[in-house]
Amino acid sequence: MQSTQSHLFTPYLSHHFHCIQFDPDSFGALSFEQQNILQPASLDKAVAKRRAEFLAGRICAKACLAQFGQGDFTLRNGSDRAPIWPANIVASITHTRGIAAAIATDDIAVKGLGIDIERDMKPKQEVELQRQILHPEEAEIFALFGEQVHCPLTVIFSAKESIFKALYSTVQKFFGFDAVKLTQFDDKKLIFTLMETLHKDLGEGKQVEVYYQCKDALVLTECEYITQ
Repeated sequence: MQSTQSHLFTPYLSHHFHCIQFDPDSFGALSFEQQNILQPASLDKAVAKRRAEFLAGRICAKACLAQFGQGDFTLRNGSDRAPIWPANIVASITHTRGIAAAIATDDIAVKGLGIDIERDMKPKQEVELQRQILHPEEAEIFALFGEQVHCPLTVIFSAKESIFKALYSTVQKFFGFDAVKLTQFDDKKLIFTLMETLHKDLGEGKQVEVYYQCKDALVLTECEYITQ
């Protein structure tokens, strides 16, 4: 599969980050083997597009792990489909059509990382999907945020995906979009408030920060959960 390292995004978090842009149409039967990356059995019957995106994410993860001397680590998924990283590594992967990224750290203070890349929703989706993505009490701040960015729902959706990824290793259970509510924002950072207790260390009212940036009809969000 054809891919090139991308410098479209410069992350705000100071961890190892690798991003590629790739051509899913160039994905072939030997693409995983050529990259020396394991294709999970769960993808055996998946369409080529899905397998290409998965491979792109793993290419980025492999590049990040190489920074810790673990580029040959075989990254597998657990029963919950979350990647099983080396014992001393905290990391996150994201991929969408034509672009993928990963971020990783060995900082023992970092309990969880979450990144997400999304392509801008169409204007119709920005309206129709609000009830599924927004907390009932987010309407007012969402309107204000919409005056600052052209794709506010895409950004909030991506941010909540990054929050889920960053907190999942601690929470160890699924939680929905309405578990967090946007309460503050500026031109690079969103602050969400937990609307329910997810864990003894993640009680109702706790704030979670997410960095965001919008470029070329794409959104990148980054979330870091640090133990106190």
